[in-house]
Amino acid sequence: MELRQLKTFEAVARLQSFTRAAEELFLTQPAVTRQVAALEAELHTRLLERLGRKVAFTQSGQVLYSYATEILRLSEEAHRSVTDINAGAAGKISVGANNTTATYLLPAILGKFRSQFPAVELSVHSGVSSRVVEMVADNVVDMGLVAYFAPRKGIVEVPLAEYATGVVVYPEHPLALESEPVSAVQLEGSPLILMEQGTNLRSYVDRLLSSAGVAEQVALELDNVEAIKKMVEARLGISLLPFISVQAEVQAGRLSALPLAGVPAAQRRLSAIYRRDKYLSAALRAFLGLLQQEMGQQE
Repeated sequence: MELRQLKTFEAVARLQSFTRAAEELFLTQPAVTRQVAALEAELHTRLLERLGRKVAFTQSGQVLYSYATEILRLSEEAHRSVTDINAGAAGKISVGANNTTATYLLPAILGKFRSQFPAVELSVHSGVSSRVVEMVADNVVDMGLVAYFAPRKGIVEVPLAEYATGVVVYPEHPLALESEPVSAVQLEGSPLILMEQGTNLRSYVDRLLSSAGVAEQVALELDNVEAIKKMVEARLGISLLPFISVQAEVQAGRLSALPLAGVPAAQRRLSAIYRRDKYLSAALRAFLGLLQQEMGQQE
């Protein structure tokens, strides 16, 4: 069995499509079909069932897939190990980050890392924290940055910092005129502009308000923080957001960020995560060290 055949088989099986595998591998579809067929011929068994436009594992294919993913991971690890020896901190790093971190924290840190390690090729994938966890587990990214990671077998967590979440209002709102922190019960009856259901931030806000006995009055649900901020600026309601996401608007006087009184849960933990069996290259170790340094300073 050749590595290129295993790589092609793994892509077809993971994507459940010869066409999408060809696009990902920059091959023609006939080339992908030939490589899988050659693998089946060598092993004297059918590995995949063609079901219209999709494919499904046979029993033999399921067994081979588990071996193929591990073989490809070890092959990549061996390549990176040799590259580290020959080129120091050169190489590639792929990072997954929850949307808030990717938007408001990561750019400055990546800029510093780039200035220190210009030879390292970086790629960033953003999404909700639960999706980032899956990207780490599936070895799609080398490291993930997530909010509130629930312990999971095979994944290492490195806590980085805690960030405050509070009430965000337009400057003329009555709450913005108070000198004391806002209590959760003061939000009762206020029209709330929140992230959509299923996101980490929405689940967190729901738990926070529920624990304080506050019944939510949701005026709007949106799928990104930037849109929520614009809606608050337009005086359509108020929101609960990480303070790091509204720093620019607060400094410009377009929004006011108010701490919540007596709510310890308003501190959200940000962590770096990676697979326990992940080889930490010199570049990846340097990146983690920079995250710990920079995040600690911003806490």
